[in-house]
Amino acid sequence: MNKVLLLVVVTLLAACAYSPQQITVSPVINTETESYGAGRGLTVSVEDARNSKELGSRGGAYKDTSLITIGNDLEEAVKRAAKAELAVQGFNVNTTETETPNVNIIINTLKYDMPMQAVGKTIYLETVLQVVATAGKETYTGNYKTNSSRETALTPSMAQNEEMVNDILSKTLLRLFSDPELKAFLSNI
Repeated sequence: MNKVLLLVVVTLLAACAYSPQQITVSPVINTETESYGAGRGLTVSVEDARNSKELGSRGGAYKDTSLITIGNDLEEAVKRAAKAELAVQGFNVNTTETETPNVNIIINTLKYDMPMQAVGKTIYLETVLQVVATAGKETYTGNYKTNSSRETALTPSMAQNEEMVNDILSKTLLRLFSDPELKAFLSNI
């Protein structure tokens, strides 16, 4: 009887705990092609300025052991997506020229939160990006924030969490590169 009781207790405790996840970030930006770059040189830089490198917790009784982290280089993943988008818009993003205009994307927030709930699960996601574009003595700064919540009956898998994080990051980058003021600034460099 004691063994059965112990097995039930261990099973219940395991059900309350989730293992950590390490996801791959690979945002995709799909704006309309306008080719406003006209072959001009442009460099891209990305800075991860988040206070915490963990995205958040999958919840459960032991939130500290169910953390979601990024398994690849976040800065490089965002930079690759940004360079691809700017190249589609007609910029030469592989220039070796000195004094080239720069687009710097600063990742201020990328968060995942799933509070403990008795019934169902709600996942809250947030992304805050800043762009600082410079050309000579001219500077353009823009801020872009996206919040999202998703309802689910079960705790999301690693693949589902990866899809949600990439989706919100891609949407925020799309807003950044669709900003008419940023496009006007880059058109006149």
